[in-house]
Amino acid sequence: MVAIVLSISWIIAAMKFGDRDWKKYYPSMLFAALGNALYEILCYKYQLWSMEPNGVVYSIIPMLLLILVGMPLSTWVFLSKYPYELSIYKKGIYVSFFVTVFIVLEYISIKFGAISYHNGWNLGWSLFFVIVMFLVIRLHFTRPILALLISIPFSFLLCMIFEVTLEKMK
Repeated sequence: MVAIVLSISWIIAAMKFGDRDWKKYYPSMLFAALGNALYEILCYKYQLWSMEPNGVVYSIIPMLLLILVGMPLSTWVFLSKYPYELSIYKKGIYVSFFVTVFIVLEYISIKFGAISYHNGWNLGWSLFFVIVMFLVIRLHFTRPILALLISIPFSFLLCMIFEVTLEKMK
């Protein structure tokens, strides 16, 4: 149920705050969704965090809502209102706002049983991940190849830290 409420919230936020010229954000929206989808596919049998059914019949529904609604629309809203012309301080405040929103939503999701942690993952790791995620999404908007080049070693680093090996992947 939490995933449905959050998806509806992101739809409303996108309609209210999303730049009507959404097509310019589309590659970064796909980048964010693909990153989440790759995690779900590769770590299917050795998850660090998982979306729980939480009131819906099939456990794949919350996962698909995050991949197809949550990640693309939150990326669209994030990039639409990003303070491109302002100081680094204002940009830091803006990114911090989105990081805080994501962490609060994740905390609520944990408390309502919509997300569970496994294999050493916790809210602190999520905070670190979300900070990097928003910085890389922002970078992807203007320098997609560089964002990809940063994402690959970051993903390998997380795999090493959490011992996500090929044997543990699907």
